[in-house]
Amino acid sequence: MDPIYSFVQIVLVETSHPGNIGSAARAMKNMGLKNLVLINPKKFPDQDAVALAGNAADILDSAVIFDSIEAAVKNSKMIYATSARERSIKWPTVNVKDAAQEIKQLTSEEIQVSILFGREDRGLANEELQLANKHLLIPAHSDYPVLNIAMSVQIVCYELFQAINDKPIQSWQDFPEYTSEELNRLIEHFNETAIKLDLIDPENPKQILTRLERMFRRLYPDKMEGNFLRGFLKAINQRFK
Repeated sequence: MDPIYSFVQIVLVETSHPGNIGSAARAMKNMGLKNLVLINPKKFPDQDAVALAGNAADILDSAVIFDSIEAAVKNSKMIYATSARERSIKWPTVNVKDAAQEIKQLTSEEIQVSILFGREDRGLANEELQLANKHLLIPAHSDYPVLNIAMSVQIVCYELFQAINDKPIQSWQDFPEYTSEELNRLIEHFNETAIKLDLIDPENPKQILTRLERMFRRLYPDKMEGNFLRGFLKAINQRFK
């Protein structure tokens, strides 16, 4: 198991509606996270939380409740606080995608990380934000940049999941690509054939040859494709003999 799952805790501060706690738990389980911390929830445990958690009831069952943020994060060496707006006192700020990469590195070194999410109606207070090492921003449209708590948790957990599963895409090509020299020969062969077919006036080719060259280079053919085209062009040219 990747250490990010063990060393990250999602901290919900004074959540008013238990349904949001359940939805946050579901978002966490979707992405493999399990450590849910609640600071003075207004109503918990509650059936609404269980209903919206779906199959993530185990996340609710293992949730830990504290009466202060300080107590909840006392063992964390890195704290991120989500914030939807700029503050009068500037603080180190990172967007959610970059934060996910940072957290991946931190947890690989077994560093405990806490991510704070504020109240539904007013977020985190300034003094609470100041407990964080960095403020975490989720980019959103300026007309309405306010996200529901569960939505915010889902986005953060998703980016964490993406960060730890960021593996190179395996090549789909089953033959090596044409070299530059081979591609040049294919383009020359095609141009010569097009001219022999009177499809192009060699005295006035306009931009068609340049466009066709751009097409071939954009296609990035492999040896099987390129060699077939060379054979196709060769068969056409033999008809002129």
